[in-house]
Amino acid sequence: MFLQIVELLLSLPDTNPNTLTRERKTALDIAEGLPLSEESSYIKESLARCGALRANELNQPRDELRSTVTQIKNDVHIQLEQTKRTNKNVHNISKELRKLHREGINNATNSVTVVAVLFATVAFAAIFTVPGGDNNDGSAVVVGRASFKIFFVFNAIALFTSLAVVVVQITLVRGETKAEKRVVEVINKLMWLASMCTSVAFLASSYIVVGRKNEWAAELVTVVGGVIMAGVLGTMTYYVVKSKRVRSMRKRIKSARRSGSNSWHHSDYSNSEVDPIFAI
Repeated sequence: MFLQIVELLLSLPDTNPNTLTRERKTALDIAEGLPLSEESSYIKESLARCGALRANELNQPRDELRSTVTQIKNDVHIQLEQTKRTNKNVHNISKELRKLHREGINNATNSVTVVAVLFATVAFAAIFTVPGGDNNDGSAVVVGRASFKIFFVFNAIALFTSLAVVVVQITLVRGETKAEKRVVEVINKLMWLASMCTSVAFLASSYIVVGRKNEWAAELVTVVGGVIMAGVLGTMTYYVVKSKRVRSMRKRIKSARRSGSNSWHHSDYSNSEVDPIFAI
């Protein structure tokens, strides 16, 4: 009788053999709980033919979904931890770069100070050891010659430029990297000026020392010195201008990339980039 009722219910189109009861059981679970008999075996076979499942089998997709969500959460947590570690490492690297940059600026300023003192010492001593000798009244013997006037003017410019660099270096307050970088750029330009003026003063004094009979030697020294200084200045200017163009192009590319993406970590560390300092 029960078998006929079950087969009748299963034949209905709206019957779902896997409907759960309040006790979270399906029809197959209830049939398996019946006493062993031929009729209960037929009922289980009929339910199985209609696709009936046990309650624990119905929960497998839900458990799989739960395990998948748990795995996704774990993966997201691992990714966040890795991102935090990466950001921490990038921050430490940026701090080290800033530290190296500051040390480089300090070394550059110290070197420039030493060189400026040397230039000032040479220029100061040159005015008391005048090329060509002195008269009895202390004036230079060749004071009327154009070469001596050129020597005197450019030697004075080299002296005061070097002294200005020394004064700036002495009174410079350390701690502001951007301000120090600007100061280094300015004093490097002043040192190039002092170098050029010292070179011109030397070439002018060479005409005084060798005399009018051996002016060819002074002219040879002038040509050699001019070629060397012009070559150095021209090469430095070329590479500095080229490097500045490359840097400006890279900045435009980076700004275009940042405007096109919403990644936050680029904006956090873009200010930590270290720019080189050029002498001219």
